[in-house]
Amino acid sequence: MTSGVAALIPRMDHQTVHCDPHAYSAHPHLAVAANDNWLLVFTQSRRRAGVLHPPQDPLYCNMLMRSADEGRSWSAPSVVPDFGWQGVECAGLTPLRSGAVLLNQWRFDWHTLAYAQAYLAPGAYTGPEQLMGAEAMAAELQDWTPRNSTLSESYPWARAGGQTWVHRSVDGANTFTASARIDTSPFSGGYGMRGGIEVGGEIMLPLCDVPNYAAVFTVRSGDGGQSWSKPRLVAAGEGHAFEEPAPILLRDGHIVMLLRDNVSRILHVVGSADGGVSWSAPSPTGIKDYPADMVELDHGRIACVAGRRRAPFGIALYISQDKGNSWNSADPYMVRSGLPNRDLGYPSLALRADGSLYVVYYAQDSQGITGIHASVLVPDADGWRQEGLAYGQG
Repeated sequence: MTSGVAALIPRMDHQTVHCDPHAYSAHPHLAVAANDNWLLVFTQSRRRAGVLHPPQDPLYCNMLMRSADEGRSWSAPSVVPDFGWQGVECAGLTPLRSGAVLLNQWRFDWHTLAYAQAYLAPGAYTGPEQLMGAEAMAAELQDWTPRNSTLSESYPWARAGGQTWVHRSVDGANTFTASARIDTSPFSGGYGMRGGIEVGGEIMLPLCDVPNYAAVFTVRSGDGGQSWSKPRLVAAGEGHAFEEPAPILLRDGHIVMLLRDNVSRILHVVGSADGGVSWSAPSPTGIKDYPADMVELDHGRIACVAGRRRAPFGIALYISQDKGNSWNSADPYMVRSGLPNRDLGYPSLALRADGSLYVVYYAQDSQGITGIHASVLVPDADGWRQEGLAYGQG
């Protein structure tokens, strides 16, 4: 592979998974419950003149789609766990060996601005000036920063605290019929968008301290997600703001977890050899794209996908040859390039039976509509290449 970004051989197979001209659909997570039951959860709100993400918009809900043919076709989206669960962050899915499926959500407490101003203490809520102001929009959404003088008129709501919930399905995620609230204290909250793993007879669910988005911790369940342990810190520290953990349990029992760092803007990695009881110190991977998702390949290799919210905008694939200790951070494969702006990312992936990688992500299309898209990568003697030509492929 030549130095710099690697080009993939274009053929013909890009897929639009879901695109609604009246909605903003983003932040997917793909999980394999069974070979004939792929599950895809994503966030959805109304389409606005600008871009607001879940911490800023009380109308977000989580939507679920399913595929019986490894992503070649998808069902229509349906709200999960049920109607009434609005104002949520991105969700994560955890298929269990028992056949049950867990859906974890952080749900913010939202109020009208008038109610918050009349009945809540000034420090008990965050108003539109803080939610949508220039400082809040600077990191990811500066291209859509609204005028400060009209914030209260355009976005008359306020955000308070929230709760972490896990919903349980015993019918392959067709319905979610039991919910458990997780006590995340002393952390401010618990948000995760890549689900958990089963290790040592327990479920380990990594989360971050929403709305601070600065520390990553785990909670555990020994009864299939009905009750949860107290949190245990994984990563935090001065000069870092860790969030959005992406875990993977390797075949040899080692756990690798990639963390987004909102200070350095570089993915960090932590590892555990004892089932998540203890963790290595966070180490920078050199990957300047985020957030991540991973699958294990053969011979100890790991494939990681991440969103590139810097020019040239796109979706990148990284490979580790040594179980996550090092990555081809300088020479990624581009799953998708030529995207129009930073309104993209959160790629998630699964391995098909034929060895190809199915990568799902969100991005704007040629009409400016933000939706869920997918690309397929197939391995050959030179590495990975596109199964098909994606719209906007550069």
